[in-house]
Amino acid sequence: MLAGGDDYSHRLLSFLQNKLKDPGASLKIIKEGKWVLKSQGRKWFVKRFPNQLKFLLQERLISTLLREKFYHVLPFHPIHEREMLLFEGFPIGITMWLETSTPISYDQPKDREDALNVLKKFHTVSKTIQGSWTEEIPHYKWLKKWKKRMMQFQHNLPYLQAFIQPYYLYTYLEWGKWALKQLKSIGIHEYGNCITHGDVAHHNFLRGKNGIVYLIDFDLMSFSTEMTDDLQYCNRILPYLNWSLSDIRETEHFQSYRDQLIFYIGLMYPSDVFREWNRFIREDQYYKQRVWGYLTDLTIVQFPHRMQFNQELHGEVKRINTQL
Repeated sequence: MLAGGDDYSHRLLSFLQNKLKDPGASLKIIKEGKWVLKSQGRKWFVKRFPNQLKFLLQERLISTLLREKFYHVLPFHPIHEREMLLFEGFPIGITMWLETSTPISYDQPKDREDALNVLKKFHTVSKTIQGSWTEEIPHYKWLKKWKKRMMQFQHNLPYLQAFIQPYYLYTYLEWGKWALKQLKSIGIHEYGNCITHGDVAHHNFLRGKNGIVYLIDFDLMSFSTEMTDDLQYCNRILPYLNWSLSDIRETEHFQSYRDQLIFYIGLMYPSDVFREWNRFIREDQYYKQRVWGYLTDLTIVQFPHRMQFNQELHGEVKRINTQL
């Protein structure tokens, strides 16, 4: 049941067998820092956290959400109510294992709708959460983060031009610069009252065999405005909507943004292009070959749709500015 020759997994298994008082427990590695545990007839998901604060914040958040009757998260093992599991200097978290049906995919309308419904329920509940532990949740400084991502992309441009025509790359850079300049001039309020998820990629939503969709992996949780999650969600689904602004405007959960300047400007920032090409630079040759088709589709094939989309965004910005 163990990955061959993985001494760390062997030691971790011995540690968990002792803590759970289950000498028959078994452990199988999924990927670096993640395992599936079988103990006393049940399966559990085991994760190594980078530090104690990261673990404590997520454990408190999950426990609080469940007390508030938000049942779209996976509970931690009861042992965590008694002690923190520290193994070789790092906290080990054990959560319920979910038997899933088909993976969530943003190219499926029902999956998009169900994921967004769960996200918005989470936002509603997270705004009401109180407690001294919440003081440790970081504040999301999105202008700083977006600027850093864009500057990294700009730094990578000389290398990227060997793969993609400069016209495309510099157009995306100009869109990013324009959006950041506008957001800075507006003076956005970065200290919202909402605990946001921070990574609303499709793989952080799981559909159980019971049909319920669960939200997982709160590593990037922060205090912000819910719009930061919503903008990221829009950026993730727009490629499957052919960059249709009308589809976004007609989404019930986004009705409140119809006359909000920040929302339209935020949609113009090409977060996905910056993120994916920056990662392309960091990763090995195998990864580069694997994602090449996806990246060229994202950057070049979708470019005409995005150009039209940005023209429509400029129209909305102009409309709102004339009303002010």
